[in-house]
Amino acid sequence: MADVKYQVLEFTPREGQLGTHGFYVKSKTDNVITNKELARKIESRGISRASEIKMILEEAAKVILEEVSENNRVQLETGDGVLVTVSPKASGSISDKEVRENPEKYNNAQVATADMLTPDRITWSLKAEVGTKFSKQFALGKTARRWGDVEQGSAEDAQQNGADTGSNGGNGGSDENLEG
Repeated sequence: MADVKYQVLEFTPREGQLGTHGFYVKSKTDNVITNKELARKIESRGISRASEIKMILEEAAKVILEEVSENNRVQLETGDGVLVTVSPKASGSISDKEVRENPEKYNNAQVATADMLTPDRITWSLKAEVGTKFSKQFALGKTARRWGDVEQGSAEDAQQNGADTGSNGGNGGSDENLEG
């Protein structure tokens, strides 16, 4: 059974900031496990040498970055299903309100159109999604332990962790269900 830690944070909106006062949780990790540590753990299972495994992990990470740069989705599988999928992620928006507030930029238009959402308005990043099967297995097989005292959190943390900050941005989850 996994032993995982969480911290309770408080969200108090500042004057003029959307949202309501409340508390939310954030997971707390102990360590970052590097390729070197992963390689040692894999070697301890009798699979090749740690130095070779570390080199393979480093090359796999490079190949994953190359593939997503070529607009591909990369799935890491365990033999029992998809553990994680890495893919390109685009975000950006245009609204009627923004168009009306900047008439000179949009030829005095009053309504947003798809053509106004140009490439310079798009932010790109990478998205990693954990397969549903493994996420559920983790959730069922953990013991949660509270860590530390309640602290003041940020609006960004609160939103990412499910607190009501009054934002309507993002979809809060994946755009596709992963099998695995």
